[in-house]
Amino acid sequence: MASSAALLGGHLATFARRPPRRQPRRRSRRIAPAAFLGLGGKAARGGDASNSTSGVTLWGSPGSRSPLVDWYLHELDVPFDAKSPGDPNNPHPFGQIPALRDGDVEVWESGAILMYLADCYGGLDTPAKRADANKWVVWANASLDPVLFIENERGQVLDSGARRAESPKALTRLESVLAQREFLSGEAFGVADVAVASYLLFVPIFFADVSFARWPNTARYMGRCVVRPAYSKAFGGRTAAYLADRIESWVA
Repeated sequence: MASSAALLGGHLATFARRPPRRQPRRRSRRIAPAAFLGLGGKAARGGDASNSTSGVTLWGSPGSRSPLVDWYLHELDVPFDAKSPGDPNNPHPFGQIPALRDGDVEVWESGAILMYLADCYGGLDTPAKRADANKWVVWANASLDPVLFIENERGQVLDSGARRAESPKALTRLESVLAQREFLSGEAFGVADVAVASYLLFVPIFFADVSFARWPNTARYMGRCVVRPAYSKAFGGRTAAYLADRIESWVA
Protein backbone atom coordinates (compact mmCIF):
# COMPACT_ATOMS: atom_id res chain seq x y z
CA MET A 1 0.00 0.00 0.00
CA ALA A 2 1.28 3.45 -0.88
CA SER A 3 2.30 5.69 2.00
CA SER A 4 0.22 8.74 2.89
CA ALA A 5 3.15 10.92 1.77
CA ALA A 6 3.12 9.30 -1.67
CA LEU A 7 -0.64 9.65 -1.94
CA LEU A 8 -0.49 13.31 -0.96
CA GLY A 9 2.35 13.99 -3.39
CA GLY A 10 0.09 13.07 -6.28
CA HIS A 11 -2.10 16.08 -5.51
CA LEU A 12 0.63 18.73 -5.81
CA ALA A 13 0.02 19.66 -9.46
CA THR A 14 -3.72 19.90 -8.88
CA PHE A 15 -3.29 22.41 -6.06
CA ALA A 16 -0.90 24.75 -7.88
CA ARG A 17 -2.25 28.29 -8.17
CA ARG A 18 -3.79 29.00 -11.57
CA PRO A 19 -6.57 31.16 -13.03
CA PRO A 20 -9.98 30.01 -11.80
CA ARG A 21 -12.50 28.37 -14.07
CA ARG A 22 -16.16 27.70 -13.59
CA GLN A 23 -16.88 24.59 -11.61
CA PRO A 24 -20.22 22.84 -11.30
CA ARG A 25 -21.33 22.92 -7.70
CA ARG A 26 -21.23 19.48 -6.15
CA ARG A 27 -23.79 18.24 -3.70
CA SER A 28 -22.09 15.53 -1.70
CA ARG A 29 -23.75 13.93 1.30
CA ARG A 30 -20.63 12.10 2.42
CA ILE A 31 -19.98 12.20 6.11
CA ALA A 32 -16.40 12.28 7.33
CA PRO A 33 -15.45 8.86 8.76
CA ALA A 34 -15.67 8.86 12.54
CA ALA A 35 -12.00 7.90 12.76
CA PHE A 36 -11.05 11.28 11.33
CA LEU A 37 -12.87 13.18 14.06
CA GLY A 38 -10.20 12.12 16.52
CA LEU A 39 -7.65 13.78 14.24
CA GLY A 40 -3.99 13.08 14.68
CA GLY A 41 -3.82 10.39 17.35
CA LYS A 42 -0.17 9.47 17.96
CA ALA A 43 0.95 11.84 15.20
CA ALA A 44 -0.38 14.74 17.25
CA ARG A 45 1.62 13.90 20.35
CA GLY A 46 4.74 15.69 19.28
CA GLY A 47 8.31 15.09 20.37
CA ASP A 48 9.41 12.87 23.17
CA ALA A 49 10.45 14.71 26.33
CA SER A 50 13.73 12.81 26.51
CA ASN A 51 14.69 14.12 23.06
CA SER A 52 13.49 17.68 23.58
CA THR A 53 16.22 20.30 23.67
CA SER A 54 13.96 23.34 23.41
CA GLY A 55 12.11 22.83 26.68
CA VAL A 56 8.76 23.29 24.93
CA THR A 57 5.72 21.59 26.47
CA LEU A 58 2.25 21.69 24.88
CA TRP A 59 -0.94 20.88 26.78
CA GLY A 60 -3.74 19.90 24.44
CA SER A 61 -5.87 17.23 22.82
CA PRO A 62 -6.56 16.19 19.22
CA GLY A 63 -10.19 17.34 19.35
CA SER A 64 -9.33 20.92 20.33
CA ARG A 65 -7.38 23.75 18.68
CA SER A 66 -4.16 22.22 19.94
CA PRO A 67 -3.30 20.59 16.58
CA LEU A 68 -2.90 24.10 15.12
CA VAL A 69 0.02 24.57 17.47
CA ASP A 70 1.21 21.01 16.82
CA TRP A 71 1.28 21.76 13.10
CA TYR A 72 3.38 24.89 13.48
CA LEU A 73 5.81 23.24 15.88
CA HIS A 74 6.37 20.51 13.30
CA GLU A 75 6.82 23.12 10.55
CA LEU A 76 9.47 24.80 12.68
CA ASP A 77 11.04 21.45 13.58
CA VAL A 78 10.86 22.41 17.25
CA PRO A 79 10.71 19.29 19.47
CA PHE A 80 8.12 19.35 22.21
CA ASP A 81 6.57 17.27 24.94
CA ALA A 82 2.81 16.79 24.64
CA LYS A 83 0.67 16.70 27.79
CA SER A 84 -3.00 15.82 28.23
CA PRO A 85 -5.62 18.42 29.25
CA GLY A 86 -5.95 16.92 32.71
CA ASP A 87 -2.28 17.23 33.55
CA PRO A 88 -2.05 19.11 36.89
CA ASN A 89 0.84 21.25 35.63
CA ASN A 90 -1.22 22.86 32.88
CA PRO A 91 -0.29 26.57 33.20
CA HIS A 92 -3.58 27.89 31.79
CA PRO A 93 -5.28 29.77 34.67
CA PHE A 94 -8.69 28.38 33.66
CA GLY A 95 -7.45 24.85 33.00
CA GLN A 96 -8.15 25.12 29.27
CA ILE A 97 -6.16 24.05 26.21
CA PRO A 98 -4.02 24.67 24.33
CA ALA A 99 -1.37 25.99 26.67
CA LEU A 100 2.37 26.09 26.14
CA ARG A 101 5.45 26.44 28.29
CA ASP A 102 8.80 27.30 26.76
CA GLY A 103 11.41 27.49 29.49
CA ASP A 104 10.13 30.17 31.86
CA VAL A 105 7.54 31.52 29.40
CA GLU A 106 3.90 30.41 29.65
CA VAL A 107 1.42 31.17 26.86
CA TRP A 108 -2.18 30.13 26.29
CA GLU A 109 -4.80 30.56 23.55
CA SER A 110 -3.92 29.15 20.13
CA GLY A 111 -3.45 32.50 18.41
CA ALA A 112 -1.17 33.86 21.12
CA ILE A 113 0.87 30.66 21.08
CA LEU A 114 1.29 30.79 17.30
CA MET A 115 2.45 34.41 17.44
CA TYR A 116 4.88 33.62 20.25
CA LEU A 117 6.38 30.67 18.36
CA ALA A 118 6.68 32.74 15.18
CA ASP A 119 8.45 35.45 17.13
CA CYS A 120 10.90 33.02 18.75
CA TYR A 121 11.49 30.42 16.05
CA GLY A 122 9.82 31.61 12.84
CA GLY A 123 12.39 34.03 11.49
CA LEU A 124 10.13 37.09 11.77
CA ASP A 125 13.00 39.46 12.43
CA THR A 126 11.35 42.83 11.78
CA PRO A 127 8.23 44.55 13.13
CA ALA A 128 6.82 44.62 9.59
CA LYS A 129 7.16 40.84 9.17
CA ARG A 130 5.61 40.21 12.57
CA ALA A 131 2.72 42.55 11.83
CA ASP A 132 2.07 40.91 8.46
CA ALA A 133 1.85 37.48 10.08
CA ASN A 134 0.00 38.51 13.22
CA LYS A 135 -2.82 40.27 11.38
CA TRP A 136 -3.78 36.97 9.75
CA VAL A 137 -3.53 35.00 12.99
CA VAL A 138 -5.85 37.47 14.73
CA TRP A 139 -8.20 37.57 11.73
CA ALA A 140 -8.44 33.78 11.68
CA ASN A 141 -9.56 33.64 15.31
CA ALA A 142 -11.70 36.78 15.42
CA SER A 143 -13.33 36.81 11.98
CA LEU A 144 -12.90 33.56 10.05
CA ASP A 145 -13.69 31.05 12.79
CA PRO A 146 -17.13 32.56 13.62
CA VAL A 147 -18.02 32.55 9.91
CA LEU A 148 -17.02 28.96 9.31
CA PHE A 149 -18.50 27.55 12.52
CA ILE A 150 -21.93 28.80 13.56
CA GLU A 151 -22.65 28.29 17.25
CA ASN A 152 -25.74 28.52 19.40
CA GLU A 153 -25.89 30.46 22.65
CA ARG A 154 -24.34 27.51 24.50
CA GLY A 155 -21.30 27.50 22.23
CA GLN A 156 -22.30 24.33 20.39
CA VAL A 157 -21.37 24.28 16.69
CA LEU A 158 -24.51 23.82 14.61
CA ASP A 159 -23.41 24.43 11.03
CA SER A 160 -20.88 26.09 8.76
CA GLY A 161 -21.33 29.46 7.11
CA ALA A 162 -19.55 28.00 4.07
CA ARG A 163 -22.79 26.15 3.33
CA ARG A 164 -24.85 29.30 2.87
CA ALA A 165 -26.05 30.22 -0.61
CA GLU A 166 -24.66 33.73 -0.33
CA SER A 167 -20.89 33.71 -0.04
CA PRO A 168 -19.75 35.13 3.32
CA LYS A 169 -17.71 38.31 2.86
CA ALA A 170 -14.75 36.81 4.66
CA LEU A 171 -14.51 33.97 2.15
CA THR A 172 -15.17 36.23 -0.84
CA ARG A 173 -12.32 38.52 0.14
CA LEU A 174 -10.00 35.67 1.03
CA GLU A 175 -10.66 34.22 -2.42
CA SER A 176 -9.50 37.48 -4.00
CA VAL A 177 -6.34 37.58 -1.89
CA LEU A 178 -5.43 34.01 -2.80
CA ALA A 179 -5.87 34.72 -6.50
CA GLN A 180 -2.70 36.80 -6.24
CA ARG A 181 -0.40 34.65 -4.11
CA GLU A 182 0.51 31.12 -3.13
CA PHE A 183 0.38 31.78 0.59
CA LEU A 184 -0.92 34.61 2.74
CA SER A 185 2.42 36.31 3.29
CA GLY A 186 3.54 35.82 -0.31
CA GLU A 187 5.21 32.79 -1.87
CA ALA A 188 6.48 31.24 1.38
CA PHE A 189 4.37 29.24 3.85
CA GLY A 190 4.26 30.69 7.37
CA VAL A 191 2.37 31.02 10.61
CA ALA A 192 -0.41 33.01 8.92
CA ASP A 193 -1.19 29.95 6.82
CA VAL A 194 -1.24 27.63 9.81
CA ALA A 195 -3.83 29.86 11.48
CA VAL A 196 -6.09 30.39 8.46
CA ALA A 197 -5.77 27.02 6.73
CA SER A 198 -6.41 25.09 9.94
CA TYR A 199 -9.90 26.57 10.25
CA LEU A 200 -10.63 26.11 6.56
CA LEU A 201 -9.57 22.47 6.71
CA PHE A 202 -11.67 21.80 9.80
CA VAL A 203 -14.80 22.44 7.73
CA PRO A 204 -14.67 19.30 5.52
CA ILE A 205 -13.61 17.24 8.52
CA PHE A 206 -16.75 18.08 10.48
CA PHE A 207 -19.11 18.96 7.60
CA ALA A 208 -18.18 16.57 4.80
CA ASP A 209 -21.07 17.70 2.58
CA VAL A 210 -19.81 21.32 2.46
CA SER A 211 -17.94 22.17 -0.74
CA PHE A 212 -15.45 24.96 -1.42
CA ALA A 213 -15.77 24.55 -5.21
CA ARG A 214 -17.16 28.07 -5.62
CA TRP A 215 -13.93 29.43 -4.07
CA PRO A 216 -11.37 27.69 -6.31
CA ASN A 217 -8.39 29.78 -5.24
CA THR A 218 -9.17 29.06 -1.60
CA ALA A 219 -9.68 25.37 -2.32
CA ARG A 220 -6.32 25.07 -4.06
CA TYR A 221 -4.73 26.96 -1.20
CA MET A 222 -6.23 24.45 1.23
CA GLY A 223 -4.75 21.72 -0.93
CA ARG A 224 -1.29 23.25 -0.90
CA CYS A 225 -1.43 23.39 2.89
CA VAL A 226 -2.85 19.94 3.54
CA VAL A 227 -0.13 18.13 1.55
CA ARG A 228 2.62 19.58 3.74
CA PRO A 229 4.32 16.81 5.75
CA ALA A 230 3.95 18.76 8.99
CA TYR A 231 0.15 18.78 8.61
CA SER A 232 0.12 14.98 8.49
CA LYS A 233 2.34 14.83 11.57
CA ALA A 234 -0.09 16.99 13.53
CA PHE A 235 -3.46 15.81 12.24
CA GLY A 236 -2.61 12.32 11.02
CA GLY A 237 -1.86 10.96 7.55
CA ARG A 238 -5.33 9.49 7.06
CA THR A 239 -6.96 12.83 7.78
CA ALA A 240 -4.61 14.60 5.37
CA ALA A 241 -5.21 12.06 2.60
CA TYR A 242 -8.98 12.23 3.09
CA LEU A 243 -8.92 16.04 2.87
CA ALA A 244 -6.67 16.03 -0.19
CA ASP A 245 -9.15 13.77 -1.98
CA ARG A 246 -12.07 15.99 -1.01
CA ILE A 247 -10.29 19.13 -2.15
CA GLU A 248 -9.25 17.58 -5.45
CA SER A 249 -12.89 16.77 -6.16
CA TRP A 250 -13.64 20.50 -5.94
CA VAL A 251 -10.86 21.78 -8.20
CA ALA A 252 -9.82 19.01 -10.61
